[in-house]
Amino acid sequence: MSTVKVLHIHTLPIVSGSGLNTLLSMRGQRDAGFTVELACAPGGRLAELVEQSGMRVQPVPSFRQPIRPWQDLLTLWALWRLCRRERYTIVHTHNSKAGFIGRLAARLAGTPIIIHTVHGFAFHGQEPWWRRRLFIALERFAGRWCDQFIMLSQPLIEWAVHERIAPRNKMVKIYSGIELEHFQQPVEVSQLRRELGWPTDTILIGEVAKLWPGKGHDVLLRAFARVHRTVPQARLVFIGEGEERPALEHLTRSLDLMPYVRFLGFREDIPQWTHALDIAVLPSLFEGMGRAVLEAMACGKPVIASRVGGLVELVKDGVTGLLIPPSDVEALTKALARLLQDASLRATMGHVGQRHVTHQFDARVMSQSILQVYQDWLLQKRLR
Repeated sequence: MSTVKVLHIHTLPIVSGSGLNTLLSMRGQRDAGFTVELACAPGGRLAELVEQSGMRVQPVPSFRQPIRPWQDLLTLWALWRLCRRERYTIVHTHNSKAGFIGRLAARLAGTPIIIHTVHGFAFHGQEPWWRRRLFIALERFAGRWCDQFIMLSQPLIEWAVHERIAPRNKMVKIYSGIELEHFQQPVEVSQLRRELGWPTDTILIGEVAKLWPGKGHDVLLRAFARVHRTVPQARLVFIGEGEERPALEHLTRSLDLMPYVRFLGFREDIPQWTHALDIAVLPSLFEGMGRAVLEAMACGKPVIASRVGGLVELVKDGVTGLLIPPSDVEALTKALARLLQDASLRATMGHVGQRHVTHQFDARVMSQSILQVYQDWLLQKRLR
């Protein structure tokens, strides 16, 4: 084939960890001479960034995040027709829902190469048992419909092997890279902090994540309510947008925290705001890798994160940050208190963490590694 056509399938066109991973991967493939497109729900900032990068977006109006059987069948039909019409060489799916429907559509359409990136599994320990069993069964079925899995961390690989999602030799680990130069260069943050209107001695805690249940925002709010009593100069910001915002704002009011908490919504200037923090927190229920933690470490910030998924591979407990059990308000309260009360510890952890973020986490390394996976399959299937 003279031209390699690649279709990435991502459910929602929003800028999230998986969305940025997809965008940066697509840019690398575009620069390598591939024709690269994105299929997703219409609208959204991710779709805009893809188009601004000179790549085509194929909108799928029926794509939705929750399970909706009728709409999901429409999505399967739409993606099958798209794959049949455009004759992609490679279909690369992302996340659980787009991964299941997209892999099936590509398989039915006869796409030569099907790749799936696991950004995290939906069957974490906080889900009801029947949902876990259902999602595990679906992942096992979908695993038969692709040639290669890309996993973001070693714990994710071990999880997949344990649940018999796929054999180990069908998986390759490629870290979700960030644009290191944007996070490791010095940033003047005084103006950003002044915008918040808080005292100059404020110690700023922040979580950078889309506002949805899996990110543990409510756990952080409850822990902050406790620690604020003893460290009154502490303040909290949430950076990100999502369906949980009304509920989280209601919880903030019920805890009498409105003067001390800000919801900043979606921001383009994530590196600047990450530099503005004193402590970065990601109390997720599950994570494939934890991109926001990696970004905070690149900025030299101490982190507090849940002991789940790829976070245990990024954070050295007690050295670059603190790991806590998921959904444990008491443990998060103690971790926050420890860092809030010890500026020297915050500085030391941040410095060590920044040194830990090496070129292996660079977006260009990620992009080249994914390209190598593509090239290997093109050669194996004699398409180049």
